[in-house]
This record gives sequence, structure tokens and C-alpha cells, in this order.
Amino acid sequence: MKAWLQEVHPEGKAKQFEGERGTFFLELRGEVTDDAEHLRRGDLFAISADSDAEPGDLVVWWTGSAASLALARVGSDLRLSAVAGFPPPSVRRGGVRVRSLGQASIRGVVVGRLRRLRPAS
Repeated sequence: MKAWLQEVHPEGKAKQFEGERGTFFLELRGEVTDDAEHLRRGDLFAISADSDAEPGDLVVWWTGSAASLALARVGSDLRLSAVAGFPPPSVRRGGVRVRSLGQASIRGVVVGRLRRLRPAS
């Protein structure tokens, strides 16, 4: 099953940041097909809806529904490049797929990533 993001309400120390200055949390679920970003299933992302995206930032984009949440990296030309097997933002014009934000928008900037440690085997 491909990767998807699900909004979660964290426990522990991360909980203190939820709701602070537009911060919310998303957990990476499913199978991550591209490991260039070193992402793993179960990674918890702190997302700031109030931060401006800059080149090099990891962002969450969407088309307005929770099912469309996806990760992308902001390029130097401000285009979004898909990461971790998520689709790039795209629209169709005249039956041709054109990569652009289209109706999609940036939901927030990833400002932190938490990972559960696994015991050494």
C-alpha cells in the first residue's frame, strides 16, 4: 500500500506543541517507496501552518481533503518535487498532465520530525 499522511494527536512531550502557532502533527503511514529523504513508516511530522515555505523546505501540500495530503520538497525555482513516493502536485489542461500547484496549496511546512527508536537487536 502506498504512503499516506494521517493527522494525529501526539502523546508525551510533543503534545505541548500541538495547536501552538498553527502547529499540527501528521504520521507517515503505508509503504515509503523513495528513501532519498530517509523517511520511514511511523515518522511523526510537526507541521507549521503559519510558516512560509522556502527553497529546500519539506512541505505538506493538499487539494483541500485529508486524503490528498502529500509531502514535497520546495526547489530553488519554488516548484514542488514529490518525495517518499507521494505524487507531485499536478493538474490537467487540455487532457495533458501539467505539473503545477493548480488547485493544490501548501498546507504547512515540516518544522520537525520525530521517530520512535527501535531496540537494538
